[in-house]
This record gives sequence, structure tokens and C-alpha cells, in this order.
Amino acid sequence: MYTLRYTIQNDQCDYTGRLRDENIFVYFSRLATADGSLSGFYKESMKGKYGYVVSKQSLILTEPIYEDDEITLTTDIGHYSNVIFPRFYYVEKEGRRIGECRSIWTLIDLKRRRITSPKRAGLTLPDNPDLVKEDPETLFTQDDRQLVNTYTVPYSDIDTNRHLNNTHYLRIASNLIPVEAYENHFMDSISINYKKEILAHQTIELYLTHIDDTYIIEGDVEGENCFIVKIHMKEYTK
Repeated sequence: MYTLRYTIQNDQCDYTGRLRDENIFVYFSRLATADGSLSGFYKESMKGKYGYVVSKQSLILTEPIYEDDEITLTTDIGHYSNVIFPRFYYVEKEGRRIGECRSIWTLIDLKRRRITSPKRAGLTLPDNPDLVKEDPETLFTQDDRQLVNTYTVPYSDIDTNRHLNNTHYLRIASNLIPVEAYENHFMDSISINYKKEILAHQTIELYLTHIDDTYIIEGDVEGENCFIVKIHMKEYTK
């Protein structure tokens, strides 16, 4: 297991003083990169040739995270196959576990844009752990979804894997939730399914389904569904 500690800064928070939820996925990504290098799942010779991409993530939080909070993040690799790599993250605040995220990753050839094996990438992986948890939630297109906006992917959204960075999907989705919903609610459950990569300059059609405190945001490119985000908002007063 690998651990990082963060003190939440003002520029990482929204107008309520709570951590913008996209940032916790940024922290997870940094954690995974550091752990992968130390545990044998990544090496420098892969840079620009091979990379891990996430296909599903599900995060549960029992309470929000605020400016000046000190949090401890830990990651663990689950029992993997030749092409599927589960990774789990844990969030602690003041000695209490307040969050857990389950994710599924695959390894791709960055030039061919195809899934590849660790052996082809020159990796000799460590012993396979026994850790098994429930998979991240699988999401489905909603019949009653409504087209609410479009978004064209700019240069600043593209990462080293040459596609829309996985942490930006939540930012795009959360902007479709009314500002008023954030006044006394926080995201206590977030699931993201990444179905097809999105490239620079592509225009995403954004669809919204709103049921009580749940928001389901779908992104289509040229008529094909590329991602689904499901967010549940829970009432909370500090």
C-alpha cells in the first residue's frame, strides 16, 4: 500500500469551501502513478509508448472535505488479470475513514490506441494479490435523458495519453448540476464509466437525467455514447 497526505488549499475548493470533487480524482491519479512505479506496474521506458487508462470508477464519501482539512490517501492493487487491473483508494480524515473508491484500469499501446499486455510493455509484474472487491458500478444510457449542452474539448483538457483527462469528466458533468444544489448538499456517491476515449477538438453532446437527488450525465460524440457519470447529492451541514 502507498500513502500520500494532503492539506486542502483554497484554490482546490468551490465557493462553499468544499473540495471540488474532481480534485480528489487528481489526487488518486498521482497516488496510482507513484504506487505503480514503486510496485512494478510502471517504468520510465513506457513513457510515450504505453499507459494505463481507467474504464470505471465508483467513489463513496461519508462526509465532505473542506479547505484546510488534512487528508490521508492510500491505494492498493486488487487481484488482476492480463488486461484488467483493479485499484482501490481509501480516504481518511482525522483518523477516520471517510471514503473509498473502486476503479478498473487497462494498459494501452498509445500509438496503436489498443489494449495491450504487460509483457508487450516490458513489464514483469509482482505476485498477484488476493484482494477482491465489488466492481465499480456499471451505468446505462437513460431512456428519458435530455440534451442540455455541448462541450468542445480544448488543448488544456488533453493529458499525456493524448485524450480527455479522466479527471475532467467529472468537472464537465458537475457543471450541469444547478449551483443551488451545492448550497447544503455534497456529492456522497460518484460513479463514472469511460466507454470510448474523447480526443482534442471533438464536440460532446451532454445529456442529463435528474431523479430526486441523483444526476446522470451522459456524453455522446457523433452519436456514440462515450461516458456516463452518476452523481448522488446528500444533504449536509457543517
